[in-house]
Amino acid sequence: IYDALGNDGLAEESFSTALRQDAQDGSAMHNYAWFLCRRKQFERADDLFGQALSLPRYRDAAQTLLVRGVCQSRAGRWDDAEKTLTRAYELDAGNPATATNLSYTLYRRGEYERARFYIRRVNGSQELSNAQTLWLAARIEHRLGNVSGRDDLGNQLHSRYPSSREAAAFERKQFED
Repeated sequence: IYDALGNDGLAEESFSTALRQDAQDGSAMHNYAWFLCRRKQFERADDLFGQALSLPRYRDAAQTLLVRGVCQSRAGRWDDAEKTLTRAYELDAGNPATATNLSYTLYRRGEYERARFYIRRVNGSQELSNAQTLWLAARIEHRLGNVSGRDDLGNQLHSRYPSSREAAAFERKQFED
């Protein structure tokens, strides 16, 4: 609650108290790690994610792996992020957030064909795709030199999300980060 209210001091105290009361609370570890990650305390966050994942009865491994991978990517640790997100995908291949983040990580690493595979799984469903996933796919196609694929994705962006910043970036041809 304190985290949502923007009170970092009380939030950190609350997380510490929860873990003192139950050192095996994987959910508290996960949430505290995400809190730390958002504050760029990447090493502490990664340690807590690892502790949660090492708990024998921890049931949210796929979600924790996803968030750990996002945190690793925020830290610029692209190799670690790829490994972590790949493991998350193995556990829950139907999670579009995992596929999108894995695709973005692969894109950042220059592995465009592999990135294309994962983002196509998301964009293959109109219910799952959004301006961000279409934009990522357009950038991947641009890097692969597939002008018609890129332009098709741009048309989808303009028709479905005409006022999005992604559609505007496509219009300006700003395909680079």
